[in-house]
Amino acid sequence: MFQDQQQQGGLSQSRAFLGWIVFIASAMSASVEVFLHKPATIGERYLGIQAAAVLLIVPFCTLFWPEHDVTPLYLFLVAYLGMCLFIRIRGLLARRRGGPRVHTYYSGYPRAMRLFGRMGERTVKLAIEPLIVLVIGALTLSVSEPLGAFLLVAGLAHSLTVNLSVGYEHRRVLDMHDAAIDQKDIVDQFRDLRGE
Repeated sequence: MFQDQQQQGGLSQSRAFLGWIVFIASAMSASVEVFLHKPATIGERYLGIQAAAVLLIVPFCTLFWPEHDVTPLYLFLVAYLGMCLFIRIRGLLARRRGGPRVHTYYSGYPRAMRLFGRMGERTVKLAIEPLIVLVIGALTLSVSEPLGAFLLVAGLAHSLTVNLSVGYEHRRVLDMHDAAIDQKDIVDQFRDLRGE
């Protein structure tokens, strides 16, 4: 019995640790998504607590670069905050006008769709956007190592969060498929019960 409790405690600690990893990855991803996606298409609830966490992550990242100039990283943070404010104002204005609304948790329509539209939105978010961020991060390393490293990690985090999101959507589709089959079976049993 004691071993079962230990295993359950270890499992809950593992889940909590993975939850923190996913949360940090979501925050890092949000830090670049505001630039990668069209502001008017980002859902009003998408930039939540993970977006605010960037305010803690960026200063924390500067601790790893004590000998380097971290000004470019802070300039990135200022640009990020400006984009978040712009997105929030744009969303409020769109809501007042009563135009079409996107899903409130939608991460936004990729700007790269103009060039890679034939690939589809999912592919652009899964492959093209992380690659764009990684290339920009690699090129930025020579100018600002802290900012370049941050962008490299953000590119990997973006890839992780998009993959997790796609996996979650796939599980939801499978659940809906199973529910439809279950519902059909129940309807068939109901008809049999009534003699139809």
